[in-house]
Amino acid sequence: MKYLSILTTVVLIITCLSLGTSLQAQTAETPELLSLTDVDTGLNAGMTRTARIYTHLMWATYCKRKPHKSKLAYDALIAELESDESFTTAENGTLSPQATSFIYAERATLRFSKLQDIKGAEEDAEKAIEFNPKSVNATWILAKIITTRFFSEVERNRNSERAEDLERAEDLKERMFSTLKRVIELNPDHDEAHFYLGSMGRDLGQPELAIDAFKALTRIIPYDPRYHTELAKLYERQGKLHEAVQSYERVVTILPQQMNTRNHLGQLYLQTGDYPAAIKTFLAVLAATEGSKNGIPNEIEAHLGISLAYQAQNNFEKAEHHITRAIVLLEARALSMRSGTRSSRSRRTDRVKLAESLRDARYTLAQIYLRFNSPQKAVQTFVKILATDANDVQALTGIGIAYQMIDDVPQAETYLRKAIDLSANGELPDAYNALGYLYAEQGIKLDEAAALVRRALKSVPTSGAYLDSLGLIYLKQGKLDAAIENLEQAIKYLPDTPEILLHLGDAYLEKGWKDKALKTLEDAVRLEPDNAELLQKLDDIKSSK
Repeated sequence: MKYLSILTTVVLIITCLSLGTSLQAQTAETPELLSLTDVDTGLNAGMTRTARIYTHLMWATYCKRKPHKSKLAYDALIAELESDESFTTAENGTLSPQATSFIYAERATLRFSKLQDIKGAEEDAEKAIEFNPKSVNATWILAKIITTRFFSEVERNRNSERAEDLERAEDLKERMFSTLKRVIELNPDHDEAHFYLGSMGRDLGQPELAIDAFKALTRIIPYDPRYHTELAKLYERQGKLHEAVQSYERVVTILPQQMNTRNHLGQLYLQTGDYPAAIKTFLAVLAATEGSKNGIPNEIEAHLGISLAYQAQNNFEKAEHHITRAIVLLEARALSMRSGTRSSRSRRTDRVKLAESLRDARYTLAQIYLRFNSPQKAVQTFVKILATDANDVQALTGIGIAYQMIDDVPQAETYLRKAIDLSANGELPDAYNALGYLYAEQGIKLDEAAALVRRALKSVPTSGAYLDSLGLIYLKQGKLDAAIENLEQAIKYLPDTPEILLHLGDAYLEKGWKDKALKTLEDAVRLEPDNAELLQKLDDIKSSK
């Protein structure tokens, strides 16, 4: 560098002299402005060497579109540099350490990106860092090289269990992470390094590292939805739903037209119990997609989601409306698939997936009817499911429970028995409990009823509903202590449940504990002040005291 200014001056003088000669040739009358001297205008050895270095550098840069020629120019340039005896001390060399580092880093980039010379590229990158340990460019190219080597090693030894192969891959992984971290240490705003680190951390089981990297990207490039989405997915995988919600909220702020993300955000609101926010989000999707043919899938998902939100708010009418609307849309899609021409029909997998979605939506509607005490409508809905699959054990269980609610004992027993028989190799606790409870209500087959409910409790030992069933069976059998024990446990898991309180009050009464029975039934009446059965039972106890 110390000869660069001299070289530039000499070139300028030569150019001016040539220009002067040319001008004088235009007119013989032009007088000489300067008299020629005997000054030696030749370049000394140092200047000549500097000229060669910069010629090689310019040629290497000029030939970048022809990688092999560019590589030859870099080779000649570096050979020229290395010929200097003071090269290794750098401070006394022709170029500064930073400039020398730059040249090695450029050749490393060329070898890596264009020539696939991984080994040579790594050597050049390490040499560049040796000259300038703070070189971001050299450290970054080294990080990319090591990342490539790591994945090649993993792919090559995919099925290997040899200790040396696993150890080599692990060493490369650690080098990759440490080098990427070094890039970020040198330049905290290096977005590519953060992206590499985030992606590697996500895929290689280091979620916290990935979260930090993608958080940095949302700071560096705040309006790129990709990084907010990656961050949201990481939070979701870790069960950090509130953080995931915040990230998805930023995504929909940046891309308000992205309806699938809005639907997913709505589902997260459901999981976190923020039902008003879920409803607002799903309604926004419906407003944007309703009537749009291309928006039907998102419209269906929004109707399904908002129905769940209204269920949670005990709004039966709106829950029913939205799930029914989803079913209508699903049925229309199914019909269009069946009526399409052979060339335009959807693939079998799409039809199967659609049939499953329709079945699930109908099942959800039937459950709404059961929950809001409309068993006849539930029966009608379950019948549609069973028309497609007569052995759907969940639908068989549901229709059995619905018939039980309308006191059709034979039908209830038939369907529940079939559900249990079909699930002989698997657990179906709801069916076992429902049939056991049916027998308990009728006061028949109580030993079998107890066995059925105990089997249900093996699957879900903390189910308040199952404990209530077993307590009722013991009450019918006259096993009062066992009945009270199970019913008191049931009310712990399902507090404020009038039906369980009624059974417990009956058990206390049978035991002779009238005061306890009175208090328990009063608690039940406070929950359901219009329940005629509870009011009558309470009056009977008070009048008998």
